Amino acid sequence: MSTETTEVMEPKAFYEDLVASLGKWREGQDDAAKSFGASRPLGRAELLEWLKFQCWYERQAANFIGSWLADTPEPEAFFGLCTQISDEGRHCKIVQSHIESLGDTMEGWVPEPEYVEWVQEFYASGDDTLERVSAHNITGEIGVMNAFEGLMPRIPEATRHVIEKIMPDEAFHIALGRTIVHRYATTADRQARVRRRVRQAFELEQKGRLAFDRRVQALAAAE
Repeated sequence: MSTETTEVMEPKAFYEDLVASLGKWREGQDDAAKSFGASRPLGRAELLEWLKFQCWYERQAANFIGSWLADTPEPEAFFGLCTQISDEGRHCKIVQSHIESLGDTMEGWVPEPEYVEWVQEFYASGDDTLERVSAHNITGEIGVMNAFEGLMPRIPEATRHVIEKIMPDEAFHIALGRTIVHRYATTADRQARVRRRVRQAFELEQKGRLAFDRRVQALAAAE
């Protein structure tokens, strides 16, 4: 794991170092934290639970990114985030429609406290665009792609098609985070703040995935 330093790195090298650090941190976790549902195929109840979480996450992403806009002076970030909000809303609709095609709805679904702390509270925070985007569009969106890739062999074909509709947009969101870091993470202080936010986001992500595992284990025990 990289350590914070008072020396400034070239921004592109700094970004690559962040991504490498995330990979190392993730490899150090157990299976339940690496990907939703560990490495097992998802049964119907577990699949629906993940889809409901994902639907909720997409809507929350539209909400908290929208809350950043009034305080986003950087034009390229503002325009990119407006596109991302539209993407998140479309993803929410796609996933919700898939849930309904499986004979279920979002009615009555309540997020775990770890989900709220991670998604609703932490991602909505941050002192400036650089902190907000680095937490979500680096840690968060790379984590989403990691989860999708881990889930693809373990879910039904119809759900794979849903994920395939979403993944190209996630790649754009990651690219937006990379662009913002390249352009604005240009001082030692900014790089230290970015690294801190990325690490905090990763730790909350892992707690959220473990909360998912706890929840589906409880569902299985109740059957």
